[in-house]
Amino acid sequence: MKVTLFASISTDGFIANADGIPMFPPTSWTDWCALVNEVGSCIAGRASVEQLKGQEMASILNPQHKLVLSSQDIDFTDAGWKLARSPAGALSMLEQAGVEEAIIGGGRAIYHSFVREGLIDEVVLDLQPVAFGTGTPLFGGELEPVMLKLIESKPLNDVAIRLRYRLPRG
Repeated sequence: MKVTLFASISTDGFIANADGIPMFPPTSWTDWCALVNEVGSCIAGRASVEQLKGQEMASILNPQHKLVLSSQDIDFTDAGWKLARSPAGALSMLEQAGVEEAIIGGGRAIYHSFVREGLIDEVVLDLQPVAFGTGTPLFGGELEPVMLKLIESKPLNDVAIRLRYRLPRG
């Protein structure tokens, strides 16, 4: 199964502002959901899923397989999310369901865990036309340097660029 980390980032490399809010142009959420829905799967952290609870914007996020990664006993089944305890456990659940590609959808601790464990094949970054100065970085801690190979760059719309990178896995 192909594993893709997918994030919108500011021009200065943050996934959210200093308050933890991803203050990107309105089209960024629509573009993000379109790719996730097309692939049909999403693995996200508890905080990211909690941000969506009760939000109208959550109605356009409709992949067939939605997993929330958390060490806490939580229940998001009313919103269609299943609980996974670890990155490897989440991928195993998706493999058992016959999923061909997993989208890792955030936040930074989830991104960091998957990269640290060498589980990412590709990184897709939607570069948004905003700079926060300070904020939530893409990864939440120290990592060994990871060399990425650019495999595609294209305009996403009138304001953003989508970058796709390949990583060595394992």
